[in-house]
Amino acid sequence: MTQDMEFSPTKWWQTGIIYQIYPLTFADGNGDGKGDLQGIIQKLDYLNDGNPESNHSLGIDAIWLSPIHESPMVDNGYDVSDYYRIAPVFGTLQDFEELLAEAHKRGIKVIMDLVINHTSTQHDWFLESSSSRDNPKSDWYLWQDPAPGGGVPNNWLSYFGGSGWTFHETRGQYYYHTFNQNQPDLNWQNPEVRKAIYEVIEFWLQKGVDGFRLDASSVYSKDPYFRPNPTKFGASDRNAYNNQHHIYNKNLPENHQIVKEIREICDRYKNRVLIGETFIDNQLFDSASFYGVNNDELHLAFNFEFPFSTWYPGYLQREIEKKELITPPQAWPTYFLDNHDIPRHLSRWVECSLCIDSQEIALAAATILLTVRGTPVLYYGEEIGMVNNVDIPEEKAQDKVLAPHIGGEFLPSRDGARTPMQWDTSAHAGFSFGRDIEPWLPVHKNYPQVNVSTQWQDPNSTLNFYRKLIEIRKHSEALIRGRWRSLIHYPYEHLAYVRETRQERVLVVINFSYEKDLTTDEHIVPKVWEVLLSNRLESGQTIKLPKRLEPFEIFIVKADLS
Repeated sequence: MTQDMEFSPTKWWQTGIIYQIYPLTFADGNGDGKGDLQGIIQKLDYLNDGNPESNHSLGIDAIWLSPIHESPMVDNGYDVSDYYRIAPVFGTLQDFEELLAEAHKRGIKVIMDLVINHTSTQHDWFLESSSSRDNPKSDWYLWQDPAPGGGVPNNWLSYFGGSGWTFHETRGQYYYHTFNQNQPDLNWQNPEVRKAIYEVIEFWLQKGVDGFRLDASSVYSKDPYFRPNPTKFGASDRNAYNNQHHIYNKNLPENHQIVKEIREICDRYKNRVLIGETFIDNQLFDSASFYGVNNDELHLAFNFEFPFSTWYPGYLQREIEKKELITPPQAWPTYFLDNHDIPRHLSRWVECSLCIDSQEIALAAATILLTVRGTPVLYYGEEIGMVNNVDIPEEKAQDKVLAPHIGGEFLPSRDGARTPMQWDTSAHAGFSFGRDIEPWLPVHKNYPQVNVSTQWQDPNSTLNFYRKLIEIRKHSEALIRGRWRSLIHYPYEHLAYVRETRQERVLVVINFSYEKDLTTDEHIVPKVWEVLLSNRLESGQTIKLPKRLEPFEIFIVKADLS
């Protein structure tokens, strides 16, 4: 780990907090049961009302919108049919321009999801490409003849199950899709494809978008010879995709050049961010490579190893230490607990001896997320402790692309992590005012207790803990730019670490278990600290560190070193 006392983050995407919105279920502005842009506009003050003294505003700095481009919604927006239009379910281009203006008025940046590995089969590009073998866009997608004797061209698989090849009768050829068959992969080796996508990026940057999150940013490039992937020795995962080494259809060297070219476009505009989902089987080293040799690719690289860690101090610290070691010196790490593709963390971290109280886990997880070195990304509803909805009837399910059978079973639906935001105790949890219209997905039945309105009124709620922690982070030099240093080499039942600059030291202690001694491998200095936030101690008081930790105790304390 670097021995520098502090770093020098200066960009908003380094010092700020990003909040992911799943637009279909965040807020319904027109009462049709589906979330939309007007609904988001109406809730901007909840996210950040522009008043630093506000007690009823979360205080985030940027919103990341899951896809809002025009789409047939087979994969709920991740199958784009027109990159220049807004999907009617969300509103219009004018609505989006209003959202940009209103967000910027409050100091909130707006990040768009950009799905450019593939399009929908209903995109004009694919309709033309699939019409014949000699049209102007015939080479815009990955077409291959059947194998000798018939059948698929090679063994490339779909992440969603089965072969990645689908036969098209009109062309008499197969097209490749990394994901669902309605999501054909673009041919990034075609310069015309690159030009068309880069024009899309320019269009939205000129509109004033503050950056992009690149979906599946590590699978753009494919082997031009379509060589088969080797099989992993002894692999027996029921999803056959995980039994291959994806050396010919994922994370090819050319992929870095594509991301670098996108970064060059973003850098021509002032202060824009480029984030990427590095879809690389959870390999942190490969993910970090997408920052670029000269820090000229992604600004922030999303990786799933931290959120998929076991809820156990030693494992969590190991993931933090790995990021500290592997993140390039001039790059900046990022952390998240949840997103639209994985179960919510309060539903993942339940079957373990340290998973006793969901609220205690929520507070501890928030503490880690918002005090480690890096940009935190929140997923809507995590700040109130939302959990997966496991009671969604089959007839109300919306995650249609995960239907293929895997070893006789269905891939787990992602609907449970995408249910409506729980705003209050009214009908549909305040998500939609259309009382006679069912929401797009069912509201979780715990909404009378778990909602924004109720938690604002409770000073000890998860929401108020998040709000206070966000405020503390914004005003702490150590939490913004200080180095991270663990005080326990091999944590067992509690974490203790510091963030520190030459002027300030912040100590974070989290007890994952019952009452126990506060033990560390390094002597903690100084002896007197100011309490910034705790679930047991009163904020603002000056204390000497306790020798014993109460069950599931959390405290964040500060010492002035100047």
